[in-house]
Amino acid sequence: MKLLPSCHDVQTHLTDYAEGSLPWSQRLGIRLHLLLCRVCAAFKRGLEALPGLAKTSLAPPPEAPEAAAEVLARIQATLRKS
Repeated sequence: MKLLPSCHDVQTHLTDYAEGSLPWSQRLGIRLHLLLCRVCAAFKRGLEALPGLAKTSLAPPPEAPEAAAEVLARIQATLRKS
């Protein structure tokens, strides 16, 4: 990889960059590229947001409000009578 990597190179190695598993020369090149390239910097921010998004979307649903539970119970009772 060159000192200033291409967008493709940066996006391919961004996970390794975030984990700190790249040699210092590659980290430096990617850091420099991220300072100069808004597209790759936005791509990096998107990757950084994924854990929080996954946590939110995979969390169990909140409890239904008591009023909703009561309405549901009445509907189920009505359906059982039918």
